[in-house]
Amino acid sequence: MNISCKFYGFLLLAYPLEFRQRFGAEMVQVFRDSYRVETSRRSLPGFWLWTLFDLVVSASKERSRKENTIMNRNVVAAIGSVAIIVIAFLLLTYGRKNEVASILLFGYVLDALVFTGIVGNVVVLLLSKLTKFDPLRVALWTFAIVHAVPLLFVLLIGANDPRFNLTATVIGYLVSFAIWAGLHFAWRHRPPVYS
Repeated sequence: MNISCKFYGFLLLAYPLEFRQRFGAEMVQVFRDSYRVETSRRSLPGFWLWTLFDLVVSASKERSRKENTIMNRNVVAAIGSVAIIVIAFLLLTYGRKNEVASILLFGYVLDALVFTGIVGNVVVLLLSKLTKFDPLRVALWTFAIVHAVPLLFVLLIGANDPRFNLTATVIGYLVSFAIWAGLHFAWRHRPPVYS
């Protein structure tokens, strides 16, 4: 738990300095207490996922409140997307190198998450900046296409390979689509920032 609390304390750097000075100690204490409860329930992955999501949204809100710029939210979104891609890539690389069965089990999702995350987020960013289309629709259609095209390509190539796992590949791409589309949906429907 000590490492988790230190890591959470490090993540608090996403908040403005004044906010950390005022609330940082209390936030770490709430995290420590919640972590202890979630450990007893054995629901740490969901706890961490919610903690990271809440941190990105609330840190963005605090920075926007302080600096009153939309650019801040876009930077936080970009950093969050890059972090997801990097973490998925590192997990996949580590799992393959060390043959960690639990990571390899999710390898199909991680493969799809990395590839579609890089391509999809670049396309969404460009289309959002260069067009006047609704950003959420742009994201949903982009990720639908970015997931469908490589999936069809992989299905065509893999059909002749006896080691090809059709079910795991399709599930990997569906989960990846759900993650990216869900993140863009959540980001679009985040609470408004009031200055």
